[in-house]
Amino acid sequence: IPITEARGFIQSYLIRYQPNDDRKRQIYIVSVPATDSSVVIDGLDPDKSYSVSISASTNAGQGEFTSEVVVEESKSSLFQLRAEPFTSCEEWTISTENSIKSFIRSAVVDTIQDYCECGYLDSFITNETLFCDTQNPTQVVYRAKLFNFGSISSTQLVSWIEDWVLNGASVTSGPILVTFDPT
Repeated sequence: IPITEARGFIQSYLIRYQPNDDRKRQIYIVSVPATDSSVVIDGLDPDKSYSVSISASTNAGQGEFTSEVVVEESKSSLFQLRAEPFTSCEEWTISTENSIKSFIRSAVVDTIQDYCECGYLDSFITNETLFCDTQNPTQVVYRAKLFNFGSISSTQLVSWIEDWVLNGASVTSGPILVTFDPT
C-alpha cells in the first residue's frame, strides 16, 4: 500500500470463519496480533468445509474483510486394526476401552512419526471405535480415521500403518497388533 493510502500500522487481524453447512450460519471471529505470522484455529471439524475472510485493524479502525475463501474439509481415510490377546471383550469398562484406544492411537502416531518425522499428532486421528471380533473373542478391532497432514495424503499414512502391521507391528508393551484390515 502506498504511504499516502495507509491508515497507520497494522495492529491486529480479525479472522472470520463459519462452517459452510451450518444452517444457523454461526460466525466465529478470532483476533490475531499483527506480530503473528500464522494462527491455528482449534476446534474445527475436519469433516466440514469453512468460509474464511480476514480484516486488518490500525489506529484508524478496522478495514473491510477480504472476499471469503473456502477451506475444504480434510481428506481422510478409514483404517482398521485387530489386536490380541484379550481374555474377553465382554469384561471391558469404559476406562479399559479408553486405555486400549489410547495405546493403539499412540502406537499409530509413533509409527507415522518413524516414517515421516513430520510432527503428526494424535488429534489427526478421529472417529475411533473399538469392538469385539465376533469370530475371535480374544481379538479387539480398532477402527479410526486418519486425516491428511501437510503434503502427506491420508492414503499414504494408512499405507505406512499397513506396512508396519504386516512387518510385525512391534510395540514395547500391551496388546500385539496382529492384522490390518483394509476398509
